[in-house]
Amino acid sequence: MSPSPESSRTSVEIASAYVAGLSASDAGALQALRSDDFVLEFVHGDAFEDPPRSAREAELFWPRWFVAFPEMDLEVIRTIAADEVVVTQWIFTGTNSGPLESMFGVTRIEPTGNTVRLRGVTFLDIREGRIIKETTYFDVATLLIELGVRL
Repeated sequence: MSPSPESSRTSVEIASAYVAGLSASDAGALQALRSDDFVLEFVHGDAFEDPPRSAREAELFWPRWFVAFPEMDLEVIRTIAADEVVVTQWIFTGTNSGPLESMFGVTRIEPTGNTVRLRGVTFLDIREGRIIKETTYFDVATLLIELGVRL
């Protein structure tokens, strides 16, 4: 992997740009910060036989999430950073006004109009100015319950 123009940016600057891309529902901004071999892992995926997503799968995931939650806010509560890893604790709030496609052990959730609020933690592993892995822990049960999905 060759160094990127972002390689002079600190890990916190890269993570901040990634959070800004999420908050703006800007899948292109997210993609620009990832390495070619990027991996997206939702730890709750263990329960749903949902393996980590490749760079291509991650590229498809976020636009679907933005359709499901076109009005959303990602509030970062705390950030802990080192040279090659940034950890953020966050609160997501969003109104589900689009379908949520094929994730979290559910084939499809039709728009509910419900507003959800959930907490989570994300680890971003960063090398040579690019994010190589995003590992996220969040409360899927809260998400599904607030959407009205029967467990």
